[in-house]
Amino acid sequence: MMHRPSTRGLLAAGIAASIGVTLLAAPASAAPATSAQRAPASGTAGREAVQATATATRTGQRVEVVSARTELTQVFAKPGGGFVSETAAVPQRIRQSDGSWSDVDLSLRRDATGLRPTVSPTDLVFSSGGRGPAATLTSGKSAMTLGWPGGLPAPTVSNDAATYPEVLPGVDLVLTATHTGFTHVLVVKTPQAAANPALREIRFDLGGDVRVRREADGSLRALAGETEVARGAAAEMWDSTGSGASARSAAASSPSGPAAAARTAPVATAVDAAGDLVLRPSPDLLDPAKATFPVFIDPVWSATRSGWAYATNNNSTNSDTTAARVGKDSSSGVIYRSYFEFPITALSGTLIRSAYLQIRLDHSWSCTNTPTYLYQSGGIASMPRTAWAPALTTLRASASSHANEGSGCADSPQPDMTVNFAGSSLTAGLSSATAAHLSSITYGLCACSDSAGTGESTLDRWKKFDPSTARLVVDYDSAPTQPTSLQVGGAACVAGGRVIRATPPTLSAVFPDADTGQALQTSYELLEIPASGTYDSSTPRMTPPAGSSAVAGARSTTAAVTGTASGKSYAFRTRSDDSYMTSPWSAWCEFTVDDLPPTVSVDAVATPAPPGQLYTYKLRSPDPDVVSFRYGWSSPPTEEAEAGTSLGWTGKTVSVTLATPAHGTNTLYVAAVDSAGNVGYGSLVVQVAP
Repeated sequence: MMHRPSTRGLLAAGIAASIGVTLLAAPASAAPATSAQRAPASGTAGREAVQATATATRTGQRVEVVSARTELTQVFAKPGGGFVSETAAVPQRIRQSDGSWSDVDLSLRRDATGLRPTVSPTDLVFSSGGRGPAATLTSGKSAMTLGWPGGLPAPTVSNDAATYPEVLPGVDLVLTATHTGFTHVLVVKTPQAAANPALREIRFDLGGDVRVRREADGSLRALAGETEVARGAAAEMWDSTGSGASARSAAASSPSGPAAAARTAPVATAVDAAGDLVLRPSPDLLDPAKATFPVFIDPVWSATRSGWAYATNNNSTNSDTTAARVGKDSSSGVIYRSYFEFPITALSGTLIRSAYLQIRLDHSWSCTNTPTYLYQSGGIASMPRTAWAPALTTLRASASSHANEGSGCADSPQPDMTVNFAGSSLTAGLSSATAAHLSSITYGLCACSDSAGTGESTLDRWKKFDPSTARLVVDYDSAPTQPTSLQVGGAACVAGGRVIRATPPTLSAVFPDADTGQALQTSYELLEIPASGTYDSSTPRMTPPAGSSAVAGARSTTAAVTGTASGKSYAFRTRSDDSYMTSPWSAWCEFTVDDLPPTVSVDAVATPAPPGQLYTYKLRSPDPDVVSFRYGWSSPPTEEAEAGTSLGWTGKTVSVTLATPAHGTNTLYVAAVDSAGNVGYGSLVVQVAP
């Protein structure tokens, strides 16, 4: 069950003014570029994927491919091949400067600059007290500072929150680190403190190298030049009505958000001439006769793309972004939907075997199971609150759940429940999205059984989910692609040509698959090329060499082919299978088995030159696959010349010039070498008169 920070226990009655601030451009280590990764394809990462797959197959347990880890995603190799990716909606871990990963830990620690979250997606510092910024949020070269006029006392620290007591009489300031930045809350602890005129117009010093601009809808934008660093939704305030009193209340009002029965009201915001933020709370919720203390004021700052958003049917703001609400609020009557966006670029072109969305239910109105529906939806326009606009395009799954943490059920408080939204429709929708190469997919959680909103106002469907636990879990496989780099006996195949080998050759190819390390099973087809030179699916096949298991991306070689005959030509092709998908056939590769030596001759010499004088000899072979000639006055000949062609001669020739070594009988030894490596020998007797 999700618990709020213990610092909230310090808050007695009073007013709180809070702002949640979130980086829009997080540090490089915190920017999830790819959230649903494939296993790496080469180098150290590729070797790790191979090892992970081998370990998974040996142990029968899935093994993480650590090199594929990101802030949002983990990838696991499965026994027997294939991978599972788990992608969160909010950052779960941060890469450290040494390359290691640490889980997000927002508990504050002291260093020379102030108080920092232990492991945070943002570069955030809180004040240790004294003058200077209360909070500094840095993004790249830009920094946003928030200050309290007059400086701050030394804080007390509890987990992710720092409390600065008595910044005004009866008023505390609480700064809390979040996954996306921070919140700041003014806590007025007594009705007497609420009468302070300073609380009718609350000012915060904004600095750094940003300027804050108020939009027409009351939202705020912090800009460094034209770059948006942070965005704040329209401000809202709430009191503590119903805190702990309702039998089915999830929690008391706190700086994190209102209790179920709390009264809420909008807060006027302005940016003054100095660029500072001015909050003007609603007078009704500052009136002890009309409000229950404490009262909280909250224009929430959030990241542009934080991964999830909520929508309300009356377009109202809820500053509690620790809960993803679904259904009709039992107190306010406002209807909520929650949306989650997941990047899927890395899954393009893969086979989605199965997929489901998992999230933890923190609280339900009902004591027993009630349904929630998952739709594939339109994209999220803004975060953390989006307009009542993302269309619920297709119902993909539903799940029943309950987790009432109040005291009105026979077994209250009930524990949190992990809820899985799964089914063939969800898998099919994701498959279509990845086949279309979409960069992301968005799902909406709704209490409605159809896109028209049927059942959405049913009170027992009111629930709160924990957005930090949202996961898109995908079991996927990349189809093996067409084999490449075919070879016959180690010689590369050439399109439109034939490899010639003297003996029955081995066959080989490289078998690509994006799932590095996956085991593939290879297979071959072999045929004798008919005299016509053409062949098709009806051409009889021979028994090919047996295929074997190959690692994705590696070369696999068969044993030597059998059943071939010298002087005949053959063709082979190959493909691979990963137990789920089969690659396309490779192109055909043709080869000829030729173990016959070529013939060779030398033109006769009518009047050879005497010793010491050069004479040109012409070597010939009628075999067109001769690649070179050898010659010399000793056997075997060692001098070599490349074979060529000659006008009027259908075979190969070469002319060589050399001197006769002596008077009398001399023998010129020659040889022809063909492309298969066969060597044919010949000689010519040359008589030189004394």
